[in-house]
Amino acid sequence: MLKKCISLFQISMLAAISALNYCIFVFPNKFAPAGIDGICTMIQDTLNINMGYLSLIVNVPLIIIAFIMLNRDYAIKSCIYVFIFSVSVIIFKEIDISKLYYFTDTGTSTVLAPIISGVIRGIIYVHTLKLNGSAGGVDIISSVIKIKKPHLNFMNNIFIINTLIAISSFWVYGMNIEPVICSIIYAYISSYTCNYLQNKERENIKYEIITKMPDKIIEYINRELHQKATVIKAKGAFSDEETCVVLCIIEKTYAPFLEKFLLDFPNCVTFKSYATDSISGVTYK
Repeated sequence: MLKKCISLFQISMLAAISALNYCIFVFPNKFAPAGIDGICTMIQDTLNINMGYLSLIVNVPLIIIAFIMLNRDYAIKSCIYVFIFSVSVIIFKEIDISKLYYFTDTGTSTVLAPIISGVIRGIIYVHTLKLNGSAGGVDIISSVIKIKKPHLNFMNNIFIINTLIAISSFWVYGMNIEPVICSIIYAYISSYTCNYLQNKERENIKYEIITKMPDKIIEYINRELHQKATVIKAKGAFSDEETCVVLCIIEKTYAPFLEKFLLDFPNCVTFKSYATDSISGVTYK
């Protein structure tokens, strides 16, 4: 329970920092940060409606989809992130934090805004993933796509969707190309930062599962996670009993799902280690 409370607090803090990131770097420089929140930002700049309210409304059906199609823990943490982010944006827009704005009247340093905010967003997103959560919006859409099309890269899915939304901002900001460029820079930097940090932290995980009922575990890994596994016949050195070892290497985003399944699975022992792709194959830590 303590670990759950700590993870929920961390999700809340990440959401609040993300909202501050938007208010300091994105809103003053008039560009859409892509994604669902990018659409909400464009509506805010066009109709003068607080983006926090829009983000909360748009994300409600997506959170429901997450509860139905994705992991319950993932959906709860995504819901908390979206709520805290939206409320924080509303609060930051109501109070005067103009002294913190990064903005130049001449526009000479405008390009630094999407770079800085993109890096912050990428760092926040990596930690959100590690906590088995998301920022809602396109993240949930990309997670659903990942389940249906597991061979596609998770962050590449987000970048493609974000780029398409960014292009649409050309017509919102008076057919000016600069907001589009800023949006694409933001999307690329945030995706690159997230991918870089994930690879650095070894995004693949190796599981060795000792069990006498490997068929159900294999079925779950293949059908639900769309991952591959290998079964090795074994014998207990002390008991001399016949058993099996299920060996699989899965992407880090699927780890919480498998671990939750194994937690309720009877009479199995699981060993976990980290793996990373290399030219010669797979190396283990």
